[in-house]
Amino acid sequence: MAVRWSLEFVTALEHRDLQASAMAVDSTGTYVILAGRRYIAVKNLDDSDFESIRKFSRQSKYDVNAAEWNPTMHHSELCVISSNQHLEILTWSVGELAPTHLMRAHTRVITDLNWHRSNPNLLASASIDTFIHIWDIRDSRKPALSLSAIAEASQVQWNQTAPHILATAHDGDIKIWDQRKGNSPVQYITAHLSKIHGLHWNPQVETQIATSSQDNTVKFFDINNPRRAEFVLMTNAPVWRARYTPFGNGLITVVVPQLRRGENSLLLWNTDSRSSPVHTFVGHKDVVLEFEWRKQKAGDNDFQLVTWSRDQTLLVWRIEPFLQKLCGYDPDNCRKSDCNENETSDTASEVSFKAVSKAKPLQQEFSLLNVQIPNLKVDKMDPVKRCCIVTASTNNYKVVLHVNFPQTYPNGIPPTFEIGPDSSIEEFLSKRIIQSLLYTAQQRVSKGRTCLEPCLRQFATMLEQWVDSSNVTQLHQQPYLEPEIIGAFNDACIPFPRTSGAKFCSVSTLVCFGRQLHTRRVTPKIDSVTPRALSALGNANRRGNEQLTVISHYIHKQRLRLKQTNRSLKCVITVYDAAGLFTVNRHLAEKYMLDGNVERICKHNASMAESVGRWDLVQAWTLAGLIIKTHQVDQDDMLEHPFGNQLIQSLISHYANNSDVQTAAMLSCVFGKGQEEKYRRKSFLKYFPMTAGGSPYHTIPPADVVADGWVFPLLRVARSNSLDNLKIEALPNLPFEKPPISSFYEYYKLAYAEMLHRWGLLYNRAEILKYLCTPTENHKGVEFLTDCQKCKEPSRTTSCITCKRVSLECIICHTSVRGSANCCLVCGHGGHTKHMRQWFEKYSICATGCGCRCLTEALGMFNF
Repeated sequence: MAVRWSLEFVTALEHRDLQASAMAVDSTGTYVILAGRRYIAVKNLDDSDFESIRKFSRQSKYDVNAAEWNPTMHHSELCVISSNQHLEILTWSVGELAPTHLMRAHTRVITDLNWHRSNPNLLASASIDTFIHIWDIRDSRKPALSLSAIAEASQVQWNQTAPHILATAHDGDIKIWDQRKGNSPVQYITAHLSKIHGLHWNPQVETQIATSSQDNTVKFFDINNPRRAEFVLMTNAPVWRARYTPFGNGLITVVVPQLRRGENSLLLWNTDSRSSPVHTFVGHKDVVLEFEWRKQKAGDNDFQLVTWSRDQTLLVWRIEPFLQKLCGYDPDNCRKSDCNENETSDTASEVSFKAVSKAKPLQQEFSLLNVQIPNLKVDKMDPVKRCCIVTASTNNYKVVLHVNFPQTYPNGIPPTFEIGPDSSIEEFLSKRIIQSLLYTAQQRVSKGRTCLEPCLRQFATMLEQWVDSSNVTQLHQQPYLEPEIIGAFNDACIPFPRTSGAKFCSVSTLVCFGRQLHTRRVTPKIDSVTPRALSALGNANRRGNEQLTVISHYIHKQRLRLKQTNRSLKCVITVYDAAGLFTVNRHLAEKYMLDGNVERICKHNASMAESVGRWDLVQAWTLAGLIIKTHQVDQDDMLEHPFGNQLIQSLISHYANNSDVQTAAMLSCVFGKGQEEKYRRKSFLKYFPMTAGGSPYHTIPPADVVADGWVFPLLRVARSNSLDNLKIEALPNLPFEKPPISSFYEYYKLAYAEMLHRWGLLYNRAEILKYLCTPTENHKGVEFLTDCQKCKEPSRTTSCITCKRVSLECIICHTSVRGSANCCLVCGHGGHTKHMRQWFEKYSICATGCGCRCLTEALGMFNF
């Protein structure tokens, strides 16, 4: 059971009129800021008058979502608050709070913010708009760097020891970013099944981060091993915040404020024994909105915790030594003992006695140390000064390692490692050795174990392995990564292959695919859903050290049952004929006619529409024929007739708006031949210039895009090999005016020609293209270029324009080719025609050894 502590606190301040929703304590531990809609208040925590508080009016309709003082001493007077989409930088000076910066870039509500731990000018903000902005307050007009994510960002926090690393929370996932590596995350962690409410980096361990979630858990992750949590802390309610204590192995948690379940206490945990909290802080009458640690004053043994609740009550709790011991921290052994030259001999003797008493556990570790480590020599072990110096020598390498032990070692605090200046080792290797030793030491001291001997053995082994020439070369070529996460870093942004889906291919074909029904996963601990990225698989099977691939991710679940029933388990791809879902019809495309008398064309096309049951088309073609017959208008003057022009345009627009490009294109071809060709070409190229001099086959827009007509003058259709990949972009210099209707007729024809090509009706397609006002691009044939053997520049002649050398070298005689030559169309290798013929009379594989079967593979390109 947890110890209950009722109302034993230093300060109790209640101000109902503040309506503050955010709180922050400055880096000196002197001031606390309380921010809300109506007021921003600043309270001096050292002031004996607990009721004294400075209020500054702030009339706003938006709550303050977050507030934080600058953690550095250089700008300790700066404070930032977020309200809706804005960030406000405030300066506290001489009892006054004045705004200095207003930063705007987010388009939706800002959910969290965090100052950089060491750079006083950097600030990170997260928002629902999925962006994480990094600001430099020296230029607050725009963010210095923007990180983009798919899901909204609910939390952001800088690493407390690694200056370039920050973490963000997105629903139940975590993304780790490196400020130096652009806007792509370097690590992706699937942490919780529910929303993450809080993140907090371990101030002592660079790679450890704690997450608090709606699923009633707090999880601890090592970002170098993101596949699973190191350990999980279970609670009875959703956790709003979980933060490390500045001493020992402690952790403070609070419940989600929105619950209002009467759980208003804060829980203190020891992360080494997570079965139940070691202490409960009871005092608030409403849920806790925010809590922070107050900086410890010189000579104080008690830490202080500042909390702010929804009932507008500020409490400052005293964390007494017995609570610190519950978290594995003994303040009596951590008092600093500095001896001045003016102190008396008795005082000096007392200080010396205390130092010696503290050194006893370390002296015991030194006495039990096995110094028989190959290539390692212990130079010094001083338990009083709490230091150890060793030298490792391998081949021509000599490395001196200094180990310093803090007062709290080994209770959760690892020793510090430093490579001596007289070491003959490169800097990049020194950093990797220290990083690896710190990781090993932290794993030991987190469980209260000593770590000197394991670290020294690892130090000697690492140096011996890394001095090998191949290893050193490899380390120069690639950045340092733990072996377990190399694969995860490389493929963290690669989406997992889809195992099922459906896609419309061609005009009337629907292709569906899916994986087997009777399958199970290789690793049952992975969630049943498809992984979001390849990194979710991990890079190796830890038991068998076997590479885990996508293919091996799925195996048969009922193999014996399948053998008994003689069933073969295969992935099924189903192709559906979806012609009934479209307004276009292949049968009509085959039977429609274009050439001849317009009245006869309309009558024939109406009968074809009747044969397939398209009565609306029967009516349209019949009406078009009656117009011609009634007015006896020649087809070349049809569009000039008032009634006929308006009616035909109405018919074409109607079918284009309903995605029936087939009918719109046919009507455009039949009734659109009367305009003067020159005017039509000029008008078309003015509004749709991308088809000028290019192939209309590759510039076809979707029918529904051009249906609205006049919105298209400001758009350009990007070149694409299919209708599926068309892109629309703005044309900056076009006039904002409606193009003539004939310009849209050209698009209907182009779109219909594309459909005919997909159906394989090439003759019908050619008939449609004859009615275009722009000529198609002439076929230019195939052009062969040679890459120069020296400068690698392409050359259209036998001599390189850049270096003036003969560009082609014979693969047989290795001399320059000046006369007749032959080259393989597949691998590109070739040489003198005579030499090539002599070679392939005896051999079938390329003379370079590339493995290409030049004769057969080249013929295969032309389907011979």
